[in-house]
Amino acid sequence: MKANNRKVFDCEFDILIKKAVEKIPDTELPDLPYMKEAPDVHEWYMFEHEIWDIGEEIRQLVVKHKKKFTEEQITRIISICLDRRAKRGRQSFVMLLNKKAYCDYSEIIISLLSDDDVEGHVIYSLYRMQAGQYIELIKPFLNHKRTWIRNEAKRYIQRYK
Repeated sequence: MKANNRKVFDCEFDILIKKAVEKIPDTELPDLPYMKEAPDVHEWYMFEHEIWDIGEEIRQLVVKHKKKFTEEQITRIISICLDRRAKRGRQSFVMLLNKKAYCDYSEIIISLLSDDDVEGHVIYSLYRMQAGQYIELIKPFLNHKRTWIRNEAKRYIQRYK
């Protein structure tokens, strides 16, 4: 039964990750105009929403099947995380790795800290990974323009100082 459950998980994961990759545009698109209701946040492209939703579907798959990702699956998730053409759709993919079990990948996640599209999600994920070695890199975010990112930075630093 467990082996079958793993096969189902792997198959569903494969379908979803392929779907996400297909949504990524061929070139990096410019930011859209700012939102009226949030003047420091750009509008989202439809593909960003679609990619983000697929990352959430993968998270739900993990919860349903109670499975951890294989090395190959992590590589595929990271590939999307690092692909700037996916813009903010990558946020949910960064958060897929926010467990202590994936702490070995924190060096890859921290490399995204300078990326405005995912910076807050990086801090959140590093906190959840229990990757406490990045205090000096997180400190500048204590002055971030977005409150939730400042709060994530504060929480991270308070825990790991």
